Amino acid sequence: MKARESLNGQVLEGRRLAVQYAVKQIYQRGADGEQQASGPRNAPSKTLFIGNMSYEMSDKDLNDLFKEVKNVIDVRVAIDRRTGQPRGFAHADFLDTASAETAAKFLVTKEFYGRNLRVDYSGSGGARPGRDGGRDSSAGGRDFSA
Repeated sequence: MKARESLNGQVLEGRRLAVQYAVKQIYQRGADGEQQASGPRNAPSKTLFIGNMSYEMSDKDLNDLFKEVKNVIDVRVAIDRRTGQPRGFAHADFLDTASAETAAKFLVTKEFYGRNLRVDYSGSGGARPGRDGGRDSSAGGRDFSA
């Protein structure tokens, strides 16, 4: 609790820290026997939240990731307005909820730069109000259309 109060919003190496309480990830065995995250927790919608993205992830990496995903309308990487740097998450819009559900099953198994992607549904299609106080977030910035 003290770490969150004292460190949240502080700048470290030019990046603003967002200190949040950890949420225990529930794992299950996939069809291949490998342990994987259980997947989304919110009700299905046409928009996916993709988190735990590496800050090193390039436009090409993101395009490669979504190359195998069908019915993507738009992918937006959240960008810090002050620094212009990625914030580590994106939102992807799909033609329909079924396409988003298929993509979620695919994306939850993916790993980039040694990080497992965190996938959930988002009803708003953008940064969730109250999550970070709306500070420094931009749902726009980078646009990837498949």
